[in-house]
Amino acid sequence: MMEEQEMKQPERSQGDQPPAISAEEFMALTDMVGADMPEVLVDLLDTYLEESAGLISALAAANTPATRDQMMRPAHSLKSSSASVGALRLSQLCADLESFLRGYGAPLDVDQQVRQIEAEFVRVREALEAEKAKLTAS
Repeated sequence: MMEEQEMKQPERSQGDQPPAISAEEFMALTDMVGADMPEVLVDLLDTYLEESAGLISALAAANTPATRDQMMRPAHSLKSSSASVGALRLSQLCADLESFLRGYGAPLDVDQQVRQIEAEFVRVREALEAEKAKLTAS
């Protein structure tokens, strides 16, 4: 039993960075999908990763002063879907961008925020790929 529980725990962070994936949120997702159905969870994670890559691309493409209004939808979608897989830092970065774009968030450097979102997505993708490998190995 202990081995099964350990297999489901996402990797812990190193240094001062929070983990890319919240262990608690990922466990909640696993429980919701069903621990006895790893293939469903793998499909869900594949879909998240594919859709999120497209949303990241849309954010980067719209990151010009003339088209920043087109960033709200991908920022909102990425915020919500990231929270659902436990990528809480990525979700918060997107929430901050969305709030700023809507005109009620704290001031921020949009270019820097997009770079942070892109970098955090790399960490999230690596963490979720590791989780998928654990799920398919069981």
